[in-house]
Amino acid sequence: MIKAFFIFLITYVVITGRRLNFLKIGRPAGVMVGVVLMVLSKTIKANEAYKLVNWDTILLLLGMMIVIEHLAEANFFEIIASKINKKNYNQKKLMFITVFGLGFLAGFLVNDIVCIFFTPIMILMIKKREIPPLPFLLALATSTNIGGAISFTGNPQNMIIGTMSNIPYFKFFILMLPIGITCLYVNYLLLMKMYKNSLVKEIINIDNPENIVKGVLLRRSVFITILIIIGFFIFNNIAWVAFTGATLLLVLARRDEGDILRKVDWNLLLFFTGLFIVIGGLHQSGFTDKTINYLINILDKNIISMWILGGFTVIGSNLFANVPYVLVISESIKALDNSETMWFVLAFTSTIAGNLTIIGAIANIIVVERA
Repeated sequence: MIKAFFIFLITYVVITGRRLNFLKIGRPAGVMVGVVLMVLSKTIKANEAYKLVNWDTILLLLGMMIVIEHLAEANFFEIIASKINKKNYNQKKLMFITVFGLGFLAGFLVNDIVCIFFTPIMILMIKKREIPPLPFLLALATSTNIGGAISFTGNPQNMIIGTMSNIPYFKFFILMLPIGITCLYVNYLLLMKMYKNSLVKEIINIDNPENIVKGVLLRRSVFITILIIIGFFIFNNIAWVAFTGATLLLVLARRDEGDILRKVDWNLLLFFTGLFIVIGGLHQSGFTDKTINYLINILDKNIISMWILGGFTVIGSNLFANVPYVLVISESIKALDNSETMWFVLAFTSTIAGNLTIIGAIANIIVVERA
């Protein structure tokens, strides 16, 4: 039990820091060390390690990454930005479009990925329009975090919740959508209030160079993406929906699939795979049992149990990062009688908690680093 916690602690120190300069160890390598130590210490058996991985989550991530890389290859994201630029919106309207447009896009295409592609586009737009960068970069980070809460494909921790909870995609989306819209609107009002002196109303005319539109690839990528999103609402196993759509796109795109697959974030997939094993080893050691039983007693009996879980989640997500925290707490949630309600609370609060600090969400770090 103590060995498992010590190994988890070592792994946590590595993955929550950006990089240990004296060892030059990043997150994927750090979690690999944790996996090896779990096996060598006999906390888990080697043949059991594979069973601890939630392969549906890995498959869902991989499928969405392949689809998004095809959209990027077809200049989908640049085309959206170009169309917005051509309208020459004033800054108030541009802020509204940034908050709600990117928020909803993140809800289906993974918030971290949206930040990766839209941060450089946003910076280019800001420079051309000669407008203050901070309000719009904050809008990008906070709105994609909020928007990521509305569906199981909005962020990595929701993908984990989606595959572990067995809640239908449609049901989750319908219940989370009004909450997401409300939070996006509050976010918009706060940003407008905070930067009311910076956001002028005058329209600034700018030149809009035409993007190179890869028509066939764009049409096929968008069409299959729409089919995938529809499939999420129809079928229970969203991982195989995403993976099937990605496979179909690889076949129909008529591109060298090697170029697409090289752009997949294999580091992130390796990180998640290892993290499942490390957290699973910690759970199997019995270390989390007391915590789980304690939480079950509180959350099953207390009339304000949702607020208690929400408070735990806000603190835990910022201390441990939201993905590791969700993996640990999920064992408690599955054991609850009111587990479905608690899955919704966990999904929402672990996502919104990322807006409290720069390091609270990967999307925030992406925007800061790329800006």
